[in-house]
Amino acid sequence: MNISVTDRPRVFLGAPSILTPQQQPELERWVAWLEHRSCEVVRVTRDSYGADPWRLLTGLFSHSDGVLLLGFRQLDARSAVWRPDTKEEARPAGWWTSPWLQLEAGMAVALRVPVLVAPETEVEDGVFHPDAWGTHVQGTALTDPGATADHWLTAVREHRDRRTSAGPG
Repeated sequence: MNISVTDRPRVFLGAPSILTPQQQPELERWVAWLEHRSCEVVRVTRDSYGADPWRLLTGLFSHSDGVLLLGFRQLDARSAVWRPDTKEEARPAGWWTSPWLQLEAGMAVALRVPVLVAPETEVEDGVFHPDAWGTHVQGTALTDPGATADHWLTAVREHRDRRTSAGPG
């Protein structure tokens, strides 16, 4: 793994690997937003995960100051049934995103890296549901970084200051 040394905060950007033509500009807008705020954007391509994705992700998150997960629509779950034939049977959120983003969020929280999730409209599964947002995971609309993202960015910069002042190790 090649970790660069920079004064800029390092932000891991997670998003589904295949996007629609309408989703791609949203991803590019978030990349530009991060770069405009002097962040180094770290992305992993689908074929880079290899046989041991956990080691790769742990290494990346250990050297990152923030994690931004873009919850683009991937699975249309509008006709699905959650927990069928039980007393908790219900319709799930309309759309789900990549399950990898859920895993990445959990790993980042465990490593105490500030997490920001930005779900596309009607994506409310797992970490993308507003009820999951709070101290460790912040959320904002995919269409606008807005004030919540600026608050997260402050936490990212504080994390970078702590990480770099701790020295190598």
